[in-house]
Amino acid sequence: MVTIRTKMIFTSLAMFVLAGGAAGAGIWGSTTLTNNVDTVARTAEILRNHMQADMMHDALRADVLSALMARNAQGEISTADVSSDLKEHVESFRKAIDDNKALVTDPEIQAVLKNLDTPLRGYIDNASAIVAQAASNPDQALLSLPAFQQQFSILETAMEKAGDSISSLSDGVKLNSDRLAVLIDTILKTVLAATAVSALVLLFVSRKTIIQPIRFLAGDMQKLVGGNTALSITGINRTDEIGEMATAVEVFRQAAITNKRLEAEAIAARERNEADRIRVTREAEAAARVMLHEATSSLAGGLRKLAAGDLSFHLSDAFAPDFEALRHDLNTAVHQLDQTLTTVAQAAGSIDTGTREISISSDDLSKRTEQQAASLEETAAALDQITINVANASKRADEARAIAIQANASATQSGIVVASAVDAMQRIEESSGQISSIIGVIDEIAFQTNLLALNAGVEAARAGEAGKGFAVVAQEVRELAQRSARAAKEIKELIRNSTTEVESGVKLVRETGGSLKVIGDYIITINQHMDAIATSSREQSVGLAEVNTAVNQMDQVTQRNAAMVEETSAASASLATESHRLHELISQFTLGRPAATKHDKTRRAA
Repeated sequence: MVTIRTKMIFTSLAMFVLAGGAAGAGIWGSTTLTNNVDTVARTAEILRNHMQADMMHDALRADVLSALMARNAQGEISTADVSSDLKEHVESFRKAIDDNKALVTDPEIQAVLKNLDTPLRGYIDNASAIVAQAASNPDQALLSLPAFQQQFSILETAMEKAGDSISSLSDGVKLNSDRLAVLIDTILKTVLAATAVSALVLLFVSRKTIIQPIRFLAGDMQKLVGGNTALSITGINRTDEIGEMATAVEVFRQAAITNKRLEAEAIAARERNEADRIRVTREAEAAARVMLHEATSSLAGGLRKLAAGDLSFHLSDAFAPDFEALRHDLNTAVHQLDQTLTTVAQAAGSIDTGTREISISSDDLSKRTEQQAASLEETAAALDQITINVANASKRADEARAIAIQANASATQSGIVVASAVDAMQRIEESSGQISSIIGVIDEIAFQTNLLALNAGVEAARAGEAGKGFAVVAQEVRELAQRSARAAKEIKELIRNSTTEVESGVKLVRETGGSLKVIGDYIITINQHMDAIATSSREQSVGLAEVNTAVNQMDQVTQRNAAMVEETSAASASLATESHRLHELISQFTLGRPAATKHDKTRRAA
């Protein structure tokens, strides 16, 4: 039979293979989509470049028409500006075509873009020639316009063909992206479904061959713990790890059977030992009662003497071995009590003498303490007056510091107001710049409107009689655009003057802010000096307060010492009385070795 370890290894390998397949499919799909996204981005860049080229195609024609209109624009259109615009448009046109050539990889589209070179070169050359002639020979430049229009149509046809090819390329890339997304989605779903089914199969097999036999074996173990040793262990004939576990459980079952037999034998032996112990115990109790009676009789006699105050007795008769220690302990206790009371009697006499000496010293100390208390009281009164004066000085320094802080705050607020004014004038200056930019845009719109009207006039001229009315409207539009351009220039000049005035105001406000800042710095320096003075005054006040507190505490301690001296005198008198009573109590005992105390000698001397 295959072991559980082998099954687990097989299961792990299977899950690893499934997970690896899913991961590989995901990585392949991600890489493929990334590459396709790059292709889509490149195609979008190609479309943008082609649109830019198409716009420059029309911009070159507008430049040519502007150059032709320069002689009728009364100085409002400069041929130098038109030449500069033409140069920029040509460079943008060629850059867009060159960028597309570098981005396109399809040979067919590359060929179409290459076919643009000849018409593009001819179109640019004709436009440059007309703009150059418009400055020196406007009539000759106007005669070259039909050939330029023909070049415009030829290039327009080539540009449309290139645009169709690029659009077809974009559609193909989009279609390929959609197909690729559907393929990757299908692959990932298939791999995930296969992984889920395989996991369910492995779970079912593991439950059937591993989990269920282990549960059966656990049930047998619970029955065995409950005391059922007659059961048959599940899986004992298996050759895998579960069979080894079943064999171990069988060993436990056999051990439980053996334990039951040994417990029965131990109970029988315990009962026999208990009967022997009871017999021996009864014999020992009888002998102990006899020895206890002898010991208690002797102890009772000794305790009677002790209760009568006789400490000179001694138990000399030996007791039984078990009670001999009790006799020895009683004799020792009586002897120690005798020695203790003798020592106490001697100490009582010494205490009586000491208490009289303490009483005399306490009286002398009480007088000196009263004198010291009076001196400290006078010192405390003087320090209280000094502390009050220093506190008043500190308070006035704090008030001066508060005034300096308010002045500093006012200067700071003035600086903030000035800064706000500077910011507001800067915003006005920025708004003026924005308005100037907007006027520039309006001027550019008027210029483009003029070009469109000129173009419309050319088209109306080509239409003949049918376009006369349209030509009149185009002329009116041109005049309106020219008036708009003149008005925009006047507004721009007014804004430029207001900007100069705003800059002058900003400079004056900034100078005012600098002066306020210098004043604020001086106030801060004064505030720092006042702060140092106030801090020094507070420290002196705190120091004097601490000294005053210490003196008051010394006064209180001295007064308490005086009270304690009086209490000590009273306590020494009480102690002498108690010492006399203690001597009288000790005299009630019969001591083995009476001792003469100082108290007795004093009384005899008296």
